[in-house]
Amino acid sequence: MEEKEVLEEKEEVTLEKHNKKSWFKSAFAGFLIGLAVILPGISGSTIAILFKLYDKLLYAVSNIFKKFKICILFLLPILIGGLLGFVLGFFAVQSVIEQFTFIVVCIFGGLMLGAAPEIYQVIKKEKLTPIRISLVVIGFAFPIVLSSVFANVAEIDVSGTFEEFPWRIHIVGFLVGALVSLTQILPGLSATVLLMSIGFFKPMMNAVHFNVLVNQPLWILFFFVFVLGFIVGFFLLSKLMSLCFKKRYKNMYFLMTGLTFGSVVSVFYNSDVNNVYLNVWPVDSTKMAIDLGVGIPLFVICVLIAYFLVRYMRKRKASENADNSKIEIKENSEA
Repeated sequence: MEEKEVLEEKEEVTLEKHNKKSWFKSAFAGFLIGLAVILPGISGSTIAILFKLYDKLLYAVSNIFKKFKICILFLLPILIGGLLGFVLGFFAVQSVIEQFTFIVVCIFGGLMLGAAPEIYQVIKKEKLTPIRISLVVIGFAFPIVLSSVFANVAEIDVSGTFEEFPWRIHIVGFLVGALVSLTQILPGLSATVLLMSIGFFKPMMNAVHFNVLVNQPLWILFFFVFVLGFIVGFFLLSKLMSLCFKKRYKNMYFLMTGLTFGSVVSVFYNSDVNNVYLNVWPVDSTKMAIDLGVGIPLFVICVLIAYFLVRYMRKRKASENADNSKIEIKENSEA
């Protein structure tokens, strides 16, 4: 009986046609996902889960060649928002992070924690089994352990540029692109932290300048190969994860619940934030006082804002469903 429950399949994901409200909601989610690519410790897939877009996003990407029109229309606002978020993150947020790392982390950590209970709503009435409890524990531990590993290896000293471009570097670029795509599929993985851990973040950020691209045109080829690896990896991994959701939908949400709450913890433990804890605060007590004095209140405020916003949206959706049910009953009785 228990095994039958575990093997229960979910009906195929359906991609609803966007209305004005859902279009802007998806665009905003995409905007935050784009920011997450730049922000250390933040996972784009965690943002997708919080907006209940994760399984639909995986389905749309993995079926884009089969159902191109439906999938591309669903993905369009997410892509537009994601591009805007990435550009803003690259040109603005990075400089802010360098000065106010802990405060920025508190804002995003608070928003994530406040919205996290919405994920739990999907499974709160489901039966607990040893497998499901294990999935929650594994999910919770995964981003924390990964952050610990990255925090220990991300102290690589790089010059900030690649002086030469042997052919091998482009193969590595393809593989790194595929690896980065994994960070946008598995919650708890940060693209920025991953690139920092292997010494690619600073050279790639420094290369996104007109003078560098003109003087070292092989960077253009490197970025092309990197993006190609990202696209191929994202497509193949999306198909795999989409299949997992179809075959083990409920169990996957137990895993997602653990990953979401574990991601909140890992946001406060990665190489950039650890640098603040270990190197900045001990030598600058004023900076520590400002960070804690501003960051902690903002964290609490963001938790409350996200939590009450989620509750409001849940009640509003329930009210709309109740109204739709009444309309259907009335139409059926008249018929």
